[in-house]
Amino acid sequence: MRPSKLIGIVADNARSFEHVLRDAEQQLASATERQMALEQDILTRLRSIATLQLEHAPSLQDEVVQALHERQLAQGQLRQQLLEVEQQIAQSLEETAQVQERLDDLDRQARDQLAQDPTYTAQMHQLEQAIAANLETVTGYADIRQECADKLPMFGRNPIYHFLRDRDFGTEQYRLGRISRWLDGWLARQVDYSGNRSNELNLLNMQQRNEALQLERDAHIAALEQSTGQQLADAQQQAGMEPLREAHKALYKQTVASKQQANDIHAQLTAFTHNQDPHYLRARQWLTDQLQAKSIEQLLEQVKKTPDTADDQIALQLQRLYPQVDGVERALAEARQTHGLAQQSYDRAKELERALRTDFFRDDGYQYKATLGIERLLSDYMTRDVTLGYLVGTIREHRELVPRVAVERSSYSSSSSGSSWSSSSSSSSSSSSSSSGGFSSSDSSGGGGFRTSDSF
Repeated sequence: MRPSKLIGIVADNARSFEHVLRDAEQQLASATERQMALEQDILTRLRSIATLQLEHAPSLQDEVVQALHERQLAQGQLRQQLLEVEQQIAQSLEETAQVQERLDDLDRQARDQLAQDPTYTAQMHQLEQAIAANLETVTGYADIRQECADKLPMFGRNPIYHFLRDRDFGTEQYRLGRISRWLDGWLARQVDYSGNRSNELNLLNMQQRNEALQLERDAHIAALEQSTGQQLADAQQQAGMEPLREAHKALYKQTVASKQQANDIHAQLTAFTHNQDPHYLRARQWLTDQLQAKSIEQLLEQVKKTPDTADDQIALQLQRLYPQVDGVERALAEARQTHGLAQQSYDRAKELERALRTDFFRDDGYQYKATLGIERLLSDYMTRDVTLGYLVGTIREHRELVPRVAVERSSYSSSSSGSSWSSSSSSSSSSSSSSSGGFSSSDSSGGGGFRTSDSF
C-alpha cells in the first residue's frame, strides 16, 4: 500500500465522522430552536391570564419570532455554503487520487526501465552493500567514539601529567637544562608519563581514524544515493511525471484552500451549536424580558392555582403543552449527548490523521505491507479498543522501503570494488592497522585510560 492510499483511508475516516458531527450539530440547533419557539408560544398564552400580570409586549414577541426565523435562515445559508465547499473538496480529492494513481503507474514504469540499465543496477547494488556494511559498523563506531569521549578527558586532570605534556616532555621540542630534565624525568616516572602519553596518543589516533572512516562511509553512501537518485529522477521525467506532479501540487493547494474555507464555516456553525450566535442571544434576551424574572415552569405552576374560571380554557391549552415541554427538554438533552459523543469521535479521528500527516509516513520511498489491515485497525481505534500509540506503532512496523530495482545478487561478486567496508569487529586491533580497517575497543593495546605507577 502506497502512503497516499493509507493517508486517504485515514482522511476518509475523519471526514465520515465529521459528517456525523455536522448532523449532530444541526439536530442540536434545531432542538434549541424548538425549545425557544415552544417557550414563546406558551408565553403568548400566559400573557392572556390577568393574574400572572405579564406585560403585553407584542413587539418583543414579534422580535423573538423574527430572530428565530433569521436564525434558521442564517444556518441554512451556512450549511448550503458548507455543502458546496465539501463537494469541491470531494471533487479535488477524487482528482488528486486519480493523478496519484497515474503517478504511481509511471513511477513503476520508470523503475522497471531502470532495472534494465546495467549501470544503474550496479550502483544500486553498491548502495545496498554500502548501507548494509555501514549498519554493521554502527555499534563499533559508537563504542569507539564513546570510549574516546570517556577516556581522553582523564589525561588532562592530573596536574603533573598536564604540566609535562605542556612542556613537550619526551619530544624533540623539549630542550631544557640538565637539572630541569632530571627533575622532569623524576616527575614523569611518578605518573608513568611515557605509558600514559602513549595511551593518549593512541586514543587520539583512534578517535581521528574512527571519525574519518565514518565520514568516508557517509560520503560514499551519499554519492551513490545522489547518482542513483538523479538517474531515477531523469527516468521519471522521461516517463512524463513532471506535468502530473505540477497538477498534483495545484490540486493540493486547491484542497487546502477549500478546507480552510470549510473550517471558517464550521467555526460560524459552532456558534449556533453552543447558542452563542447573535440571533439566539437576542431572542433569549427578549424572552427573558417578557418573563419578568420568572421561568416558564414557575408560570405554569401559577396557572394551576388561578381561581378565575375565564382562564380555564387557556389553562386547558397549557396543560396540553406540558408533555411537549418535557419532550422538548428530553430531545434537547439527547441532542446534546449525541453531539458530545460525535465531537469525541471526530476529535479522535482527526488526532490520528494529524499523527500520520507527517513526512515520515508520507515518504513515497516507502510502502506499507498488505498485512497491515488498516480498516480493522481503524475500527478498533474508533471503538477505543486500541490506543493511538498502538495504532501508529503498528503502522510504523509495517513500513518498508519500496524496492527500487530488482537486483540479481548472483551476478555480482561480494568483493566489488568500493562496495564493502570492514567493521570494527573484523578490523585490526592496532590503531596503525590497514586503512580499510576500523579500530579496536578499550580491550586493545593503546586503548587504555590514564593510570599512575605503583610508586606514585
